[in-house]
Amino acid sequence: MISKMWKWFFWVVLPLFLVIGAYSWVFTQEAKKEASQGAPKSPEATVVKPSVSEGSEATKVELKLDKEVYKGGETIKISGKVPTGMKVNFIEITSVDSKVQVSRLDRKDFKFYLSKEIPAFYHIVINEDYVAKIDKNGTIEEKPVKEVYNKWKANKKWKIGEFMKETNADVAFITPPKLISEIKVWKTSISKAIIGSRGEPLPSLTDKKEIKKEAARLIQTRMKDLPKIFSLGKIKTNEDGTFEYSFKLPDNAPPRSYTVIAVVNKEVKSEPIKLTVDVSFPKIYFPVAGTSTNFLGPLILSLAICTFGVLMGAGGGFILNPLLIMIYHLPHGVVAGSVMPTVLFSQATGIYNYSKIGFINWKLGITIGIFMALGGFFGPLLNQFVTLDEYKFVFGIVLLGLAALMFWQTTPGYIEKSKKEKAILEEFKKRAAAAKKAKEEQKS
Repeated sequence: MISKMWKWFFWVVLPLFLVIGAYSWVFTQEAKKEASQGAPKSPEATVVKPSVSEGSEATKVELKLDKEVYKGGETIKISGKVPTGMKVNFIEITSVDSKVQVSRLDRKDFKFYLSKEIPAFYHIVINEDYVAKIDKNGTIEEKPVKEVYNKWKANKKWKIGEFMKETNADVAFITPPKLISEIKVWKTSISKAIIGSRGEPLPSLTDKKEIKKEAARLIQTRMKDLPKIFSLGKIKTNEDGTFEYSFKLPDNAPPRSYTVIAVVNKEVKSEPIKLTVDVSFPKIYFPVAGTSTNFLGPLILSLAICTFGVLMGAGGGFILNPLLIMIYHLPHGVVAGSVMPTVLFSQATGIYNYSKIGFINWKLGITIGIFMALGGFFGPLLNQFVTLDEYKFVFGIVLLGLAALMFWQTTPGYIEKSKKEKAILEEFKKRAAAAKKAKEEQKS
């Protein structure tokens, strides 16, 4: 027994840790290399932008960070100086190297948009003391940004374009349009969406104005909640024009290069200053999901859930999916796709052990499996057209239905009915066996 455990350790556990360790070391070296090449030479280095006219001292904005390299969960201390009498109203923070694929379906005209160049992390800090100026039919209306922010925050159906217009945050939406070269577009329909087709390809969006509008919508599709994209903060600007603000990176911040831009208004803003986020062992970056996490958490969670799932005759994915979304805030499409391989492994070992103890009806299993294969083909195609709320709703209804069915099967009436049916079945088996035996005796 001990020798088997040692073999298992040397051939499975040890290689796994060696691979993860090597990956972590390589990734750390890459991050350090990027930090040395892309970050400012000194933590106190400033980036100055003559925003209106070259060389005009009155319009220069200085920006600096407290250091060059950060980790997820750490605080970026941002400071600098703006022209006297001005205030920093927005700070844009963008991951420029880590990008993800995001798609959305516009259900008004049934156009499907997709880009593989959406920043994995994007955030705009709005000065909580800022008073937004809204143009309504030529009349300028002023509103405290707190009031506008709280109104949209309470609205689950908020729209990023309207929000940015009402808060003037569109002047700070600078980097994403520069990162995105094109956004692909398809003309689809309900029938095509049902079978998972994207439809007929249309000319891609390449105009920067069009990209800016659609990029904002795609970022909303990815991050969903308003506070994940925008936040109110006390950006303190002193009388001499110096300002400071501390921004805490999320624990799951993606790695590599970021840019920070301080914005006064449409004309006055700083040049982007670079920083690097380092992700090192035991954290691992998942490029498709665009997030970093401690790999031990999902491993332990998967082990516990798949053990329970196989016990119930399933792979455990129906339990793992909602937990990964709730705990690690992963996109539902990525979760659904990523869990599929894990179910493959758990199902394979489950099939092996169930076959050893003789609990598998192969004819039934293969017949059902053929039709499940069809569902497995259409499911991933349909997933890209489904929003997170719709995903949660349908998933919840299915789980509630299964729970109700299983609960009903534990009621006294159902148990009694099952006993009667089982007794009848046993009687039929006995009669069939007796008839078979009688025929064999007649032949002999």
